[in-house]
Order: sequence, then C-alpha cells, then structure tokens
Amino acid sequence: MTDKINMVINLSILALLIYLAVQVHELQNPPKYQPAMMGMVDEQEFKYNIRTFLNNIIEEAITEQEK
Repeated sequence: MTDKINMVINLSILALLIYLAVQVHELQNPPKYQPAMMGMVDEQEFKYNIRTFLNNIIEEAITEQEK
C-alpha cells in the first residue's frame, strides 16, 4: 500500500515539474504574435466595432424572425 502512495506522490511531483517547465519555456519564448490589448485599441474604433457587432446581431435576429 505504501508503494502505491509513494508512486502517486512521485507521479504528481513529476506532473508538476513538467507543467512548470512548460510555463517557464513559454515565458522565455513568447509567441511570435501578440494579440491586441484592450488598452491599446483606439476608443473610437472600439465603439465602432461594438456598434457594428451589435447591429449585425440585430439584423440576424430580425432576418430569422421573418422566416
């Protein structure tokens, strides 16, 4: 029974070490692309995009109701 407990503990530690290694690797080698951050988007452009998005959704809903 003790052997099984030790094996589970060792596998858990191994999984944690692998996870940490992957995270450290991602920190050292960031992806080649960086998605735009909200703070970097022009406010006017953001408002325009939201309005366009909502208008498209409303148009789709109206079209679907008319069917």
